Amino acid sequence: MTAYREALTVIIITLNEAHDIEACLSVVSSLADEIIVVDAGSTDSTVKICKSFGALVVTANWPGFGPQKNRALALASRPWVLSLDADERVTLRLRKSIEKVLSGQGQSSRIAYAMSRRSQFCGCWANYSGWSPDWVVRLFRRGTARFSDDIVHERLIFDGPIGRLDGQLLHYSYRSKKEVAEKTIAYARAAAQKLHTHRISVLTPFIHGGFAFVRTLILRAGFLDGLTGLEIARMNARATFLKYYYARCADPSAHSNDNTSEMHETWRGLRIGLSCQVLGHSGGFERYARDVIGAMAERHIYPIVFARKFDKTLPEYKLVDAQAIQVNWLPRALRDTVFSWRLQTRRIRSLADIVIACNRVDSGDIVICGGTHPGALRYGRNKPKWNDGLQIALERRIYQNAGVIVAHSKMMEQEIRQYFGIAPNKIRIIYPPVRSDRFSPMIPVHRDTMRAKLGIPEGYAAFVFVANTGKGFELLRTYFEKTSEPVYLLVTGRPVTSLSPRICSLGYRTDMQHVFGAADFTIVPSPYEPFGLVGIESILCGTPVLTAENVGCAEVIRKDAQWRFSHLNAGSFSAAIEQALSRWRSSTVRLTQPDQYILYDYNVASHTRHLLELASELAGCRRS
Repeated sequence: MTAYREALTVIIITLNEAHDIEACLSVVSSLADEIIVVDAGSTDSTVKICKSFGALVVTANWPGFGPQKNRALALASRPWVLSLDADERVTLRLRKSIEKVLSGQGQSSRIAYAMSRRSQFCGCWANYSGWSPDWVVRLFRRGTARFSDDIVHERLIFDGPIGRLDGQLLHYSYRSKKEVAEKTIAYARAAAQKLHTHRISVLTPFIHGGFAFVRTLILRAGFLDGLTGLEIARMNARATFLKYYYARCADPSAHSNDNTSEMHETWRGLRIGLSCQVLGHSGGFERYARDVIGAMAERHIYPIVFARKFDKTLPEYKLVDAQAIQVNWLPRALRDTVFSWRLQTRRIRSLADIVIACNRVDSGDIVICGGTHPGALRYGRNKPKWNDGLQIALERRIYQNAGVIVAHSKMMEQEIRQYFGIAPNKIRIIYPPVRSDRFSPMIPVHRDTMRAKLGIPEGYAAFVFVANTGKGFELLRTYFEKTSEPVYLLVTGRPVTSLSPRICSLGYRTDMQHVFGAADFTIVPSPYEPFGLVGIESILCGTPVLTAENVGCAEVIRKDAQWRFSHLNAGSFSAAIEQALSRWRSSTVRLTQPDQYILYDYNVASHTRHLLELASELAGCRRS
């Protein structure tokens, strides 16, 4: 004779829960007669895992926790419903209690049952702090209850008597401090949207935040949880503070004299932040940051920029919400670490949702990698120093905490994986952009005039070396001082010394497009150059390049527009020069259609669009 038992539907909402969902379903799959999963567009293996347990998976856009759970509830077809989150686990004792209810051994008048939930905070169980005892209603008869429409902190709405179940529901929430920070901001923003109040004064966030701290630590005995209780109190205080702070920022009457309101445009509801060393006149990442800012402005996006220093004469300065983080008063070895630490607080205060990091900060969501410290040490670009361990430790945190790492070359992707053990699915190879409106071929008459201004002897092949792209000048000096070939070396950037009439130091230039265009070749000789944007800029000016082995830009330049050489082979550089001169003597060296020799989309607008899409993707992953 078969024992009487009513059927059960388990409902779960998900978004990128592959790290949790299997453990959750493995306990209840044999208990459930039906599993309904409403997924908000997971990009990991969440959906595949759910289907392996026989779940019905429905994909739907994200409207908030309450509405999404009501979607799942509407699909349930069994008499009883058990609502779970992916990071929750049903214990064996709780499972037996649920089975008793389904078999009719519970109180017949009860339409819903509460269970005791025990939560974990960053690996430690909380026994007080308002987290325990924590009775939550999760088991109920279908048709007798629904979820509130709250975007966050939804609750079950029902009318009738409830009972209590034996056993515990284990909740593995907040696994890391990074997750605490992200969820605190996300929940505070959502709570601010539904906060109805007349006027929020400047003191309101502090008053409510302070009371939340005292309530958690003292009134709810959080101090008995030790350091865990203190951290929970701090989290609750910050979340409460931010809820009122964000609500006040959204209230126009609270900011009638705010001159920066025009800088609060968002992209898909996101406030974009960008972190860099300096926003000023220079190459490398400073030039990169300026280009990205300009492309964002064309989309009517005006980002928050965090930097040590701002050049207020730049046109880009007027396009950003400038947030200076002063660290230049510190010893050089500590500046990166302190800047990174201060940014964590500053990004919250500035309402930044996503931060694109162009410098070494461990709270960046999208980290742009233009080189690694271990790689620079290995190939001799950086001299070993006492603080190398600190730099490498900071870099490790940067990559571990990042949502996405943008590697500027395949070489960088390999180094990130090799030195820091980062999973390949966290890394995107997106080559850096170039301003094609600035770098383009010169017409012959202008080119002849420029060659004369630069002092290039008639009948000589001119080579350009940008001294601040890294080491390698000694290799060039040895060759150009001894050769009898008709060659002439133009050195821009950091001044160099040489007595040879074949080597001319031009110093720092603001017209590199003209120097590239006037020359016959550009040399990128560094033994370690993560990308080397000068190579792409030279190609766009119609000038082919000579590149060392460990130069990233060589990956995306056609072979017939470059010559490769090795620092490990003394004769390979001379051989590369000879091959280049052979083309020069045949008058076939100029690149008349430069863009055909570059093997990626170097457009600044396209590159910026990729970054914004990554920002949207990361923001979507955090909604759950």
